[in-house]
Amino acid sequence: MEERLSPSPSFSQELRRHKNDETTRLQSSDTDPSTFVVRVPKDQVYRFPNPENAHLAELHKNSPPKKAKTSRCCLCCILLSIVFFFLLILLGGLLGGLFSMFFSPKDPKFSVERFNVAETKPKYDITLKVYNSNSGVGISYKSNSHVTLSQNGKEIANGDYPSLSQDPRDTTSFGVTLKGSTTGLANKALKNTKTKVPLAYSLAINSRARMKMGLLRSRTITFHVSCNIKLDKLPKTTQIVSQQCQTKRH
Repeated sequence: MEERLSPSPSFSQELRRHKNDETTRLQSSDTDPSTFVVRVPKDQVYRFPNPENAHLAELHKNSPPKKAKTSRCCLCCILLSIVFFFLLILLGGLLGGLFSMFFSPKDPKFSVERFNVAETKPKYDITLKVYNSNSGVGISYKSNSHVTLSQNGKEIANGDYPSLSQDPRDTTSFGVTLKGSTTGLANKALKNTKTKVPLAYSLAINSRARMKMGLLRSRTITFHVSCNIKLDKLPKTTQIVSQQCQTKRH
């Protein structure tokens, strides 16, 4: 038969003393009788978060919200776009100034080829010719330009100047239609074939354009063209007796 080993006297005394100490501690505490005290062994107490993730948790705690980061990024993008837009405007103005300073392109030359008057309506069909004398510079005319016809200092008709693009050393002919409110004395004089005195008209053109050479573009400039025309009425057509056109740049 196996022989049972009894615990050593020192172990038994230590265990008994530990129990007595615990009992004495519980009895001497001021804990309310209705309170339960749960004692957990030390090796079963866990820490949350664990030490490995404590640093990551602290970083997430101190990091700003994602919404704030998104708002800051959007604001930066808007500011960068505004700065880029103003830089483009500044660069365009600088290139336009350099273009006008170093190349000094010549103004186009205008003339009147035909001048016809409608028989029943206060309408004038005029054919203009424009010559670009620059060898390496083209001209782009914008559509929002204006043409007026006057007689004796009084405007009798007006119309729009068409948009067109002209190459270097190019001559372009195009027509404009000017409409007036009433027939007036000018139409009556043109219909009278017996008159021997040429009729004098003043044609004014305000044309907005930009000059171009390769990728360079000048700033928008306005050509003020004034033409003094004298007409002689023949039985079926209107003959241009003389004309003088001047072009000024603004």
